[in-house]
Amino acid sequence: MFRRFFDQAYLYHRGRRAAFVAEEFVLMQIGYPLVTLIFYCLIASYSFHTTNLTSWVIGNAFLLCTYACIFGLGNIFGSERYFGRLRSIIASPCKKLPLILASGVFPALFAVCASVCGFLAGALVFRVDFSGVNLGLAALTILCGMGTATCFGLFLSVFGLMSDSMHLVLNIVSYLMMIFTGAEFPVSQLPLAGRAIAQLMPLTKTIAAMNTLFEPEQGQFWTLLLAELATGAAYALLARAVFGLAERSAQRSGRFDLF
Repeated sequence: MFRRFFDQAYLYHRGRRAAFVAEEFVLMQIGYPLVTLIFYCLIASYSFHTTNLTSWVIGNAFLLCTYACIFGLGNIFGSERYFGRLRSIIASPCKKLPLILASGVFPALFAVCASVCGFLAGALVFRVDFSGVNLGLAALTILCGMGTATCFGLFLSVFGLMSDSMHLVLNIVSYLMMIFTGAEFPVSQLPLAGRAIAQLMPLTKTIAAMNTLFEPEQGQFWTLLLAELATGAAYALLARAVFGLAERSAQRSGRFDLF
C-alpha cells in the first residue's frame, strides 16, 4: 500500500515537471522564490530603516512554500480536467484521501528545500545570526509548516472542481497569506477580526514558533507547533470532505464540474 502511495506521488511529480529540464525546474522551485524573499526583505529594510531583518527573513522564508504548495497544488484538479483524468479519479472506487495526499508529497519536499535555502540566504545576505538557535527545533518547525501549507494547498485544489477561475483564487489567497500570517508585520498589529483570521491561516503559528527560537524564553514553542499540526490536519480533513461533496454531486448530476 505504501509503495503504491509513493509510486502515485512520483507520477504526480513527473507529470508536473515533464515540460522542464532539471535545471529549469530547480530554478523555478527555488531560484524565483529566493529572489522574491530578497525583494521583500530589501523593501522592509528601506521602509523601516533597519538592518535587523530576522523577523522578515523568517516570515518570507516560510512564504517561499507559496509557489509549490499554493500555486502548484491549487491547480491539481484543473490539470486533471485538462488531461482527461478527472473522470477516472471521481469514478474510481478507491479511497480518495491517499490519492489527494499523494499529490502533495513532492511539493512539500520542494517547499522544505526552498525554505531552507531562504534561511541560508538570510544568513548570508542579511546577516541573520543562527548561532544561538536550536537547529533541530528549527528543522522540525520548517517540516511542520511545510506540511500544513501542503494540506492547505490540497484543500484549495478541491475548489478547482467548483470554479474555473482558480488563478484568481490562488493569487488572492497568496496575498492573504502575506497579510495574515505575520510574515510582513506582526499579527498583533491587525484588528481583532484580522487576528481571528490569522489563527485560521497556515504558517501563522510556525512563523511565531520560529521567532521564539531567537528569543531567550521559548515557553510557547511547543504549543504553537502543536496548534499548527492541528491546523494542517483540519485542512487535510476538509479537503477530503469537500471532495466527497463534489464526488456525490457528480454522481447525482452526471457532471464532473460544479460550475
